[in-house]
Amino acid sequence: MIEPWAGLLQVARGSEMKPFENEWIFEVFEDHPSFFTKRMFGGLAVYLFGRQMMLLVEPTKTGRWKWHGVLICTEYAYQPAIIEEFPQLVPHSVLKKWLYIASLHEEFEPTIKHVAAAMARDDPRFGINPRPRKEVHS
Repeated sequence: MIEPWAGLLQVARGSEMKPFENEWIFEVFEDHPSFFTKRMFGGLAVYLFGRQMMLLVEPTKTGRWKWHGVLICTEYAYQPAIIEEFPQLVPHSVLKKWLYIASLHEEFEPTIKHVAAAMARDDPRFGINPRPRKEVHS
């Protein structure tokens, strides 16, 4: 079954964009006025409360990466506390500054639901502030 909000995300992105398999995670965010998504490096970045919270990743056509799961955006200092609460999350093998859970992990769905709920409550351990854009000087 396609969720009603999924169509809105597809329209916002443009009809030529393929939806990500794990967009169901966004259900808990749909009523937050600060929620939006943005394509980034072949993945789909999720923003909430002005912070980038997660990045959905799937294998890219170009082969840039073969990961299929969710990268959790956080600062190194928060990783131990997050891993203690969510031991299914591990530092990503390449992007070590973020935590990761593969879609094939046997506890993927319940884990990511609990992580998303913590993000929706504005848990300060989750999310990174976007870097300010550099001014272009002419």
